[in-house]
Amino acid sequence: MRIAALSALLVASVLAQDCSTPAGTRETFGQYLQCMKQGLDQNYELYENEIREHGRRAALACFSSSIEEGNKNDRCVLNQNDLNQVAWDRHGPLRDCTICRTFASGALKALKSTPAEDQKCIRTEITKAIAREANHCLQRKIPNFAGVPEIPDIEEGSFTYKDSVISYLSDHILIHSRLAFCGERKPARAANTNNCLRNPFVGYLSEHCKVLASCDSRVAVGSCAKTIPQSRAATCQCITEARDELKKRINSISGVFNDLLAGGRGGIAIGSANKVDICVSSIKKQMITPVNDWVTVIDSALSTCIKKKPAGQNLGMEAMLNVGCRKSQSAPSIPGITPYIPQCYSGTSSYSSLLFLCNRKYFRHLS
Repeated sequence: MRIAALSALLVASVLAQDCSTPAGTRETFGQYLQCMKQGLDQNYELYENEIREHGRRAALACFSSSIEEGNKNDRCVLNQNDLNQVAWDRHGPLRDCTICRTFASGALKALKSTPAEDQKCIRTEITKAIAREANHCLQRKIPNFAGVPEIPDIEEGSFTYKDSVISYLSDHILIHSRLAFCGERKPARAANTNNCLRNPFVGYLSEHCKVLASCDSRVAVGSCAKTIPQSRAATCQCITEARDELKKRINSISGVFNDLLAGGRGGIAIGSANKVDICVSSIKKQMITPVNDWVTVIDSALSTCIKKKPAGQNLGMEAMLNVGCRKSQSAPSIPGITPYIPQCYSGTSSYSSLLFLCNRKYFRHLS
């Protein structure tokens, strides 16, 4: 009797999937995303540990552990001792950028002290903006695209595992800072290392893959057998393109700081206060895409979601940018310091940490 009932439920589930129209595909893809969330929520700790442990294991598999080995294998160098560092301490990759470490400290404090309800609200607001970026891209890739469905909060379980999330963030910054450093000097080695990181070993993120396979078997059936995997791949590609475009915009901030530091040597030769204003304005312009003004998006999310605002503190992006521009103005013009400054915004600021935390599993799960 129980088997018959389960069979009936399975048949009903299959018949409920209809991808014969764009609207039907959108609704079914929404079910797919919800299935993915439900699978992760069943044992969030398992998947959180896997994403952190496999990230470390991937780095050790793909980087060489010594310069000699790197020369032999044409790979960038990173070893276990490097990974044991904390990215934002005074010996880490941001050691030459006090501003970056200041922002990192603020981001970690915010992550640890912000209530779960407020963090969920922030993720929801940021995810809406990500959906707009994906929609803009998907309309160009899929004819008659009906729009991205509501994206569930895949990171909801992360609040309980804040220490694990912070550890993963440190590893991510260490790995990608080293990859970027290597790429500036040995582009071919960086490309080889990066290619390896995409598929570093057999069984990479296997538990996550099981969740996707389970959802494929439940949702990507009947008329949806092809369209759901296609929608998943296209959505992943578009979110990744949006992320990479935003990274380029953030990286271009270094040009603004270079102009600020140049001063009378062909840079922004205006009064000190005006230089900071122009610096802030220039950075804000870099953060505008065809569908989002990211500075406004973040300001709105923080204003809407943070219920108990710290006394005497301005949570807005403009205040943070003012601090960055003022400190950069007074920073010594030493070769090598300005490349670190964009990392304050792209890797460790409160703003970018929120973006990264919101996205880190989507980039892995949907691909």
